[in-house]
Amino acid sequence: MAKENVGQYVKRLVLQSGMLGKLIAASTVVFLFFVLMGLGEFLFYGPPELFADVSVADTFTEIFRSKYFSAPGDPSLLLYKPWSIITQLFTHGSFGHFIFNMIALYFSGRIFISFFGERRLLLTYFLGGIFGYIIHIIAYYSFPGLSANGVAGIMGASGSVFAIFVASAVHKPSYPVHLFGVFKLPLFVIAALYVLSDLMGIGSNDQVAHFAHLGGALFGGLSVINAFSSKNFMNRIDRFIFKLKLGSFSFKRKPKKPKMRVYESTKASKQTDDEYNADKAGHKARIDAILEKISKKGYEGLTKEEKDILFNESKR
Repeated sequence: MAKENVGQYVKRLVLQSGMLGKLIAASTVVFLFFVLMGLGEFLFYGPPELFADVSVADTFTEIFRSKYFSAPGDPSLLLYKPWSIITQLFTHGSFGHFIFNMIALYFSGRIFISFFGERRLLLTYFLGGIFGYIIHIIAYYSFPGLSANGVAGIMGASGSVFAIFVASAVHKPSYPVHLFGVFKLPLFVIAALYVLSDLMGIGSNDQVAHFAHLGGALFGGLSVINAFSSKNFMNRIDRFIFKLKLGSFSFKRKPKKPKMRVYESTKASKQTDDEYNADKAGHKARIDAILEKISKKGYEGLTKEEKDILFNESKR
């Protein structure tokens, strides 16, 4: 480990950080991609102010980001770039926008995972962000005061972060959070302040998609009603998606084929075919049962033995 290079260190860091780290890493890669694109544009063409008919918003980098990575204000354009409803969840327009969302995602995500596990985090991130976009579009097409200057497209993980944050706050409102290591406040109070801030920001022309934030918050709150019930819509979606098979590909995690075990004795021996098949079937059933339990009760609902089994399986 002491001899690992930067690339190996970053790879290990992302892998060890689980699903939360992978989501943050995805946003970081997209952000750095546009930073480098903007830098290259500046070095080869100079600042946009040199051209009288070009504004900062008209740079190639900004046009490319808006056209191909942000979700459009006109939902009919999704027919031509359907991927943008996903890419917008990992795209940010400024360093402040990016770093605030990543910090918020990290802290709210850790709390969320302790309640529901990583698989639920992934679903809430995507579905909460998409729902936030839908609410943004509905609001702008419903209220003339919002659409006076047209309907703006959106980008950023804010809707997803709000979904994760509010889901945790509604599920465990009294969960204590220490702000700056000094102020101790219930999680629900902090979430309520953020929602209030977005309500107050509507109509302020601050270029913030407040309704996308509120949409994500609404989704998060609804997603944890009867959180561990089989009737909960997130649990139903989870069961559908992670058991969905597309040809030879399956969203459901399959345990790797166990290796032939060799036991130390006076004479080394291998399992018979019958023993191997029985062991394989029993192991698969055990893993499937644990994954199903996570979808219903979250990672913290597992026993120590079950957590150890998953940990050992991840190292295969």
